[in-house]
Amino acid sequence: MKLDTVKLVIDLKSLSRGINRGVFTIPLEKVEWNIEDVEPFDREGILELQVDYRDDAILCSGGFDAHFRTPCARCLEPTTFSITEEIYREYAWSPDPASDEQREVISQSGKLSIFAAVQEAVLLSIPGKLLCSPDCAGIYYN
Repeated sequence: MKLDTVKLVIDLKSLSRGINRGVFTIPLEKVEWNIEDVEPFDREGILELQVDYRDDAILCSGGFDAHFRTPCARCLEPTTFSITEEIYREYAWSPDPASDEQREVISQSGKLSIFAAVQEAVLLSIPGKLLCSPDCAGIYYN
């Protein structure tokens, strides 16, 4: 399985029918995450990916292990958090109006972007009120 580790795009020609597995090192600082107030803490993250290539769909699942940082909710100092969400996304070869399932349609380019699924894992891992420490006093004014 070939994955562009910056754009998070799978080359469909590199997949075989059935289960495809891969572990990829993602250069976190090169990926355009586009998440307000969130940036990578580590240089690299690990993406474990399983792709089930079927006649009617492609199912992607796996996990993303990385650390990001965002401002403390009280003092605004940078604070790190870990990605804890699993990744799962279903892609269909063509839209099925009769189905209630929410599947993204695969483009005819021969490429499959999994960026939205990985970005969603980061978004779902952001704590609501992240603190740099439990006893953070907040912003100090002189």
